[in-house]
Amino acid sequence: MTAVDETPKRRGRPPAGGREAIIAAALQVIRERGIARLTAREVAGLAGVSEASVFYHYKDRAGLLQAVFAEGVAPLKALAERAVQPGSDPREVLTLYGRTLEEFLDQVLPVIAAAQSDTELRDALAVYMAENDMGPHRGVAAIGAYLAGEQAARRVRADVDPYALAMMFIGACHTRASQRQMPLPAADLPPLQDIIDATVAALQPA
Repeated sequence: MTAVDETPKRRGRPPAGGREAIIAAALQVIRERGIARLTAREVAGLAGVSEASVFYHYKDRAGLLQAVFAEGVAPLKALAERAVQPGSDPREVLTLYGRTLEEFLDQVLPVIAAAQSDTELRDALAVYMAENDMGPHRGVAAIGAYLAGEQAARRVRADVDPYALAMMFIGACHTRASQRQMPLPAADLPPLQDIIDATVAALQPA
């Protein structure tokens, strides 16, 4: 007589940890195969979960794309909640911002580039960014405000525009991150530490 398997079937919420695996798999699909292959089947196969789990957490591709983007934004949000104390060493502050910004860009640039080829996904991502007030202006405002405070305390030279310098710093980080996304041989760009050194030198009072 064949034994009957009486193990109860799992119902309801998928196992814990599935959400993180799905996001990581979605980013891998976008990077390696393009936005056209961003399907529940592809993501589920890489994540080692069922297609139902993908739909449980994210109802459609736009929701999944937003989740990948939000995951990349998380380090920036944590940084924004961490107040920079007046008088903090500019080198330490710029190192923290630079590393966090490049970590963010490494994740979100593939998402933004991929979304450009799909009007529906592009528009959904644009709405999400607008609703959450996301964009380079946030970084320029944060670093610029810190430098302006240091300038008011006469720890930064008075004849520089702190917000223009903040934009230049963020632009350098963006260039470095963008190069890592290009399917080209890596060219020699200044390392982040050299960019920080040059920015600090430009801030020194005469």
